[in-house]
Amino acid sequence: MFKVTTLPVYSKLAQTDSLPVQVRERLPKGWQLSEHQLETYLALTSGEYDVVFNTAMTGDGKSLAAYMPALVNGTPLLAMYPTNELSRDQELQLPAMRSNWQARFDFSRVTAARLEEMVRTAQAGRKALALERVLSNQEVVLTNPDIFHYIAQFYYTRYEDAPDRIFGRRLVEGFDQFIFDEFHIFETPQVVSVVNALLLIREVSRLDRQRKRFLFLSATPGELLTGYLQQAGFELHLVDPTGRYQHTRHAPDAIHWRPIIRETDIFFATQTVEEWMEANLQDVVLPFFRENRPGAKGAIIVNSVATAYRLAGWLKPILGAEGLTVELNTGLTSEELKKASRESDLLIGTSTVDVGVDFHINFLIFESRGAGTFLQRLGRLGRHVDDGRGHSFELFQAHALVPNFVGERLFPVRLADQGEYTREELAAAIRDVYPPPTQFAPYVQEWGRLQCAHVFYSLARPTVKDNYLQVRKNLHSLYWRTFRINVNQAVNDYKALRQDRQLLAKEAQSFRGSSPLQCGVVDQNENGRSQIKRYNLLTLAANANLAWLERDEYAALVRQLFDGLLPFPVEELAGWFHFYGFASERRKILFRVNHPISTWSAEELGTPQILSRIRLDVDGVDWLNPLNRHLERRNFVVTLCLTPPHELRYRLRLPPLFELYEFQSPVDSSSGAIAFARQALLLHVALQSGRFDCGGGAMIV
Repeated sequence: MFKVTTLPVYSKLAQTDSLPVQVRERLPKGWQLSEHQLETYLALTSGEYDVVFNTAMTGDGKSLAAYMPALVNGTPLLAMYPTNELSRDQELQLPAMRSNWQARFDFSRVTAARLEEMVRTAQAGRKALALERVLSNQEVVLTNPDIFHYIAQFYYTRYEDAPDRIFGRRLVEGFDQFIFDEFHIFETPQVVSVVNALLLIREVSRLDRQRKRFLFLSATPGELLTGYLQQAGFELHLVDPTGRYQHTRHAPDAIHWRPIIRETDIFFATQTVEEWMEANLQDVVLPFFRENRPGAKGAIIVNSVATAYRLAGWLKPILGAEGLTVELNTGLTSEELKKASRESDLLIGTSTVDVGVDFHINFLIFESRGAGTFLQRLGRLGRHVDDGRGHSFELFQAHALVPNFVGERLFPVRLADQGEYTREELAAAIRDVYPPPTQFAPYVQEWGRLQCAHVFYSLARPTVKDNYLQVRKNLHSLYWRTFRINVNQAVNDYKALRQDRQLLAKEAQSFRGSSPLQCGVVDQNENGRSQIKRYNLLTLAANANLAWLERDEYAALVRQLFDGLLPFPVEELAGWFHFYGFASERRKILFRVNHPISTWSAEELGTPQILSRIRLDVDGVDWLNPLNRHLERRNFVVTLCLTPPHELRYRLRLPPLFELYEFQSPVDSSSGAIAFARQALLLHVALQSGRFDCGGGAMIV
């Protein structure tokens, strides 16, 4: 085990005489803005820039910088967060922010679940009407980039509607600023989607001589995003943090500097989190809580929901005996338990909480699958001096559980055991030792172009064609300049796909990819409506204790709890189960693809296909037959390669959590790797880029 200490961080403050009059008049009494907050506000309101990037450190108030145009000037804005937990966190902070600044805007948060609820409870006849209602009646709307994407792709409108019904009349006309928080976590498909939407917003807003502003909040803006925006002719401004931080134990003067991150001890180990907890519960974890009570509050952030549930089941009685509470916060956890987790002594969470969520903690244990997740999760610690319940924190301690190769590259090559570093020095070392994230840059020419084609084609519909002649002309050249896309060819390919392979076209047009392997769950660990959930079938199949439900049984249970109505389409799910918790060990899963794969041509192997007759094989469960009777009738977008998944992952340098599974064909005993949905498209791009031979004489060229 190695240890480093990161020094406290102070942010440079803007002096009062540098503030515009309108900001001074609204600034809450006793407040000072950081320099980066003032610069962000000026960049958004000066009229010089289209896109602003704020790259301030975690904990330095980027959210306040984002909302200042609304707080000071009443600017209507749409704010997008990559997780529902993060948007909920911001929603909880907005009332105090609005009150402190004496602002008068109305705000609301909209998610897919909220839209479904509005339709289910007859607040709106369909999702389009629900969206119109929210977007029309609130000056500030919090949502996610998925909903933004589908609005910009005209998804919520029907054929008889004008395609711009929500996009043009509600989104573009209704909002002047668009915020993208923590956007660096997204990959190439999402970057292409957002740039495409920004192009469309800019060109449509020019019809009314409006200029929209786009703000990206990210410690590390991606080169792909900035490159596309520059090629598209957007005026960019980077709020540079250089020279705006001091890292020191000797507090600088409070007139010019504000503390944002406290001194932190970080211990590194190369074990799994469960191995580490077994070895250190009695010697590290329990002593920390005993010695620092009542000022001790912690979080464990892990990569797997199964790991989170196993840890919670093990730790609850042990910490309960100490008078401490343990709660879960994962994608499978109900809203009630997520809320309880914020108040618990020890929160156990997954990626639902590692992006931007503001915790009052002084003890953190975390896994990481890359430099980005390492820095995101460490960034939850050291931001607050108390637990939010009136108990001060005396020290801050983190335990980082990293792969062996990361530990070997860090110590003693980049870091010295017992060394002291700034947070920036530590971040540089972490980025240096983890492999860089895979870009999948050619995705735009292969699959991303279909989103552009869909927009271009939709704007030629008879109901809007005359209004958008100039917009289409501008987009035609912009798509080439920005993405090197021949839009005429893209439209022809898009129309052909829609006619012959609609499922594939739909996958390419989605934001994060579809979820063809989601199943319905009745969670026996919760009560009431909180029991009804949707979750990834493969995660549950490999780890959970399940009992099969027929579709009609599941639908009846859902209707019973939801006043006779279905809050989501039950028939679209891949299966339906009672869920009892997670098993102690992971099961092996395998797909049986009932096709003669070894006879496939070069055009089939390594290329996305639409296949049925796919079955799942899992050791030691009794629900496979009814599940497979349902699965084998469904069509899936898949890419197959006659190479084992572990070898393919290594050879193509795929991300650690890239969803790649083993398959076998009962027809000819061929075997290899299979990817579904969006991963199938990304795998195709990776195979093309690497000119990888998928076997059977299939060479991707």
